[in-house]
Parts: sequence; C-alpha cells; structure tokens
Amino acid sequence: MSEEHSASPEKKSSNRLWDTHYCKQSEAFSIFREGICSTFMPWSPEFKSEQPFEGRLEGISLEQGSIARAQMSPIICVRTKANIARSPLDGFYANFVLSGELMVEQAGRTNVVKKGELVVYDSSLPVTLTERADAHYDDIAILIPKKRYSAIPDAEGHLGNTLIGRKQMIGPLLSCLTLVAENVATLSREEWAALFDACIALLPVAAGCFDDVAKSMIAPDTANSTFHQILSFVNHNLSKRELCPSWVAEQFGISCRYVQQLFAARGVTFSGYVLGKRLEQIRADMLSPTCRKWPIRTLVNRWGLDDLVSFERAFARQFGCAPSLYRERLGR
Repeated sequence: MSEEHSASPEKKSSNRLWDTHYCKQSEAFSIFREGICSTFMPWSPEFKSEQPFEGRLEGISLEQGSIARAQMSPIICVRTKANIARSPLDGFYANFVLSGELMVEQAGRTNVVKKGELVVYDSSLPVTLTERADAHYDDIAILIPKKRYSAIPDAEGHLGNTLIGRKQMIGPLLSCLTLVAENVATLSREEWAALFDACIALLPVAAGCFDDVAKSMIAPDTANSTFHQILSFVNHNLSKRELCPSWVAEQFGISCRYVQQLFAARGVTFSGYVLGKRLEQIRADMLSPTCRKWPIRTLVNRWGLDDLVSFERAFARQFGCAPSLYRERLGR
C-alpha cells in the first residue's frame, strides 16, 4: 500500500505514507514491508513477536536517494546477498534513532545505536538490523547513492558501519534531522530535497572525514537540550490522549511548571503546540488516497482528540476552512 498526498493546497509533493492503522491487521506487516522495500531498495524484514504489528512509514523517494521517518513495532531487518543483487544502485544507509535502540551487524563489526545517535553503513554488503524498544522503535532513515561521496577519499572506510555518537554529532546535522522528524507530515517536495541535501552534505563532516571542520561544529551542551528532548518526546506521543504537561514532567523528572515555562519562552503554550501538530497530522492523513474514505472523526480520534466540534473550529482557524471543504477543494 503506497500513496501520495499533498503537504498543502499550494505545495504539492509526492510524499509516501504507509500506516498499518488504516489496514487489516492480517495485512499490516506485509504492507509495511512493501513500504520499506519500495522506498529503500530490497530488504528482508522479520517480525517475530506474538503481539500485533503496528507501523507508520512516511517520507519521499527523490532522484538522488530516499529519506523517511519510520515508527514501528520492533523488527529485524536483514539485507541479504539476494537483496543486494536486486538493488538498482550502491549506496550508504543512515539511521538516526529517535526512540529505542538499533543494533547494526555488518562486516564483522557490531554497533549499538541509542537515542540521539546516528549510524552509517554500506548498502552493498550484507547487514542485519535489530531494533529494540519498550514500545515503538522510531528513526529517520536515509539512502544515499555512493556517487554523492565520490570526491571523499576512502568514503567506504569512513562510512562503513560507523557510529556517530552524541559527542560527535554536529549541530547543523542535528538541526536538519530534527526538522525532518518534527515536520514530516507537512514538508513539500522542495523542502524534503533541501533537507536531504543538507543531511548528506553534513554527514561526512560528523563522521570524521574532515576532522578539522567537525571539531569546530560540535553541538554544544546547552539548556536548550532539555527542551529539544521534550519536543521529541511530545512529537513521538501526539496520538496519546494522556499527553499533557504533567505527564511529560513525570517522564523527565521535572516540574509541570518548568515544562510550561520552556514552551512559553518560545512564544507558544504547551497545549497550543500539541494541538497544532495534531492538526497537521490529521490533515496529512485526511488528504491521503488510502484514507480518503475514512470519516474525519476516525482520523481525529487517531491523533488523540475527542471533541469533533472543537477540532473543526481549530482546523478552520489554522487552515482557513472546514475540514470537509478543505478535502473537497483538493478533489479528494
């Protein structure tokens, strides 16, 4: 199951979405597997849990590669020699972990990638990815053709199963990845392409290909780090009805008042930020061809909202018209 949807009436893109919430449970894993393979070349994913599989893959395939956010029940992804033989290009994969852990086994080396870390590995060698998480695993995945790094001496040596930890992460790269994670539902094709290009240009710097430059760009450990961690947590839990300042404060071991102050310092309330992000997610799903027959109420409930009347008012304030009219104007 694949689909294309527009990020806004003015900016059309070919964003692709696979969401098992909108399909039969018996088809969930096969649909998600299709999304992985069509976006990132052939893989052999395995799901061994007895629990129902859930996943959402949202991103884009560009002429120069692919980038997507993947949220899913933990799985094992194997890229075999047969998968490699059926792949149209040689490239590098990069995974930036947003939630959970990722174990990467390739070329006799094993890396365990934790939240806030990034790993790069070779698409032309067999590899096994094992995801670990208490609930859903979440990451930003990127496929980069090797020709983009042809000018870098020993690119395969620098970027073959290489872990970029928190201390090595450079600020500009972290900012680009955070922008993707926080705005995946609303990016236009041009914005996707710009962020993709920025990420792949900065990645060799973070990996140590240009050590002198990297040392001057290491992300500082500032007070903003707490806010960015909270922001990532909030964005990851938008569908949960219990999402509120007190719940977030409990997760981080801080006061509810401090959570509210962090948002207020940036000119927005906690509830205002959460509502805006939920509206963006609902709009993205509402415009998806796969979801065109789903009642708007179902999509509203999916993203943690209950009051349809209040939703319609908020939607009209943010996007200029009622949800049903918005969908009708785009011919959905």
